[in-house]
Amino acid sequence: MLEEDLILKRKISNYFSYVLRYGIDIKENDYVEILTTSYIDNYLDLLIKELEKYNANIIITYTDGLELENILNLDNNKYLNEKIEMYYDLIKKKFKRLTIVSPFLVPVTNSKNIEEYKRNSYKLMFVREYFFNNPHTIFAVANENWAMKLGLKIEELWDNILNYAYKSSPLEYFKGELDLLKLDKLYFETSLGTKLYVGLTDDFEFIGNRWKIGDTTFLPNIPSLEIFTSPDKYRVDGILVSSKPLYYNNIHIEKYKIEFKNGKIIYQEGLDELLKLDPNLMYAGEIALVLGYDPKLFYTILLDENLACHLALGNSYSKNIKDTSRINKSKYHIDLVFGYTNMKVDGIDKEGKIIPLIRNDKLILSDEIKEK
Repeated sequence: MLEEDLILKRKISNYFSYVLRYGIDIKENDYVEILTTSYIDNYLDLLIKELEKYNANIIITYTDGLELENILNLDNNKYLNEKIEMYYDLIKKKFKRLTIVSPFLVPVTNSKNIEEYKRNSYKLMFVREYFFNNPHTIFAVANENWAMKLGLKIEELWDNILNYAYKSSPLEYFKGELDLLKLDKLYFETSLGTKLYVGLTDDFEFIGNRWKIGDTTFLPNIPSLEIFTSPDKYRVDGILVSSKPLYYNNIHIEKYKIEFKNGKIIYQEGLDELLKLDPNLMYAGEIALVLGYDPKLFYTILLDENLACHLALGNSYSKNIKDTSRINKSKYHIDLVFGYTNMKVDGIDKEGKIIPLIRNDKLILSDEIKEK
């Protein structure tokens, strides 16, 4: 093996070690599920070696591949029932989950049985609810097809992934101070045409990437350079104009524009195919602050959403919000990136006072924050 290959292998192993330590707060003898594509077994082997250092009980669940297709085509109901039993057992054992993202691998051929399995997978919603309060993380792994799509060598793509994975944002450390302002709404304005008011719930708090539950601290997303919250679904007004293309479930949309009134989309350009998936996609489910704007496009929202402010249509996060009647629910969550260079972001409190938050791609620690 060439020295360059050994260096890259060491970098990847260190990255996986970081994911285990900070992503899921790995402990000795933990039960850990790896949710993965079947086309990256060379990297999967490295991850398993890192898990074995903790004597972890490893469960591998493939999200694609011929083996999975054959099982589903044989008896997808039996497979689903086995999964339900497996997850009930794993929940008793307080299992943790690692989810690998690696776009543009070999596409899976859909069949009637696979489509039926997907339709019935709502029966696994209890697993998603379990991870609202238990360690899990999603992280990226490079592959040759993805690198080619981006015009990069795979080593260059790995360098990009690792660079963002280890980054931190000042927003994470000042979200508590921002919460003290007791904001009623946020206002966003860009030179591309966005002029958007986003109303907040009475008891909202900004959520950062470090989640603490009991004595456990973990990172649900690696990387994460955002702080976010769920807006009041009925109090979003104004215009949102995209600053990056959207790539969602193999649907590519180069540009889009939305107008909201009383929370609902009343006009849109470019999103016809997505909005027909669910009526609740007509309402917002997340608003996120990110400092600055990075024009890179990675074709995976895990990275793209961390490079600019964004709003998501669809499902909200109920964390810290007591009155869930004011937030949106959907089986979809589609992030729309609209942040741009030198974007203006203001907070507006309940008395209507305007508090500048972001100028020149930096957080302003205003007197209002310092006083409180």
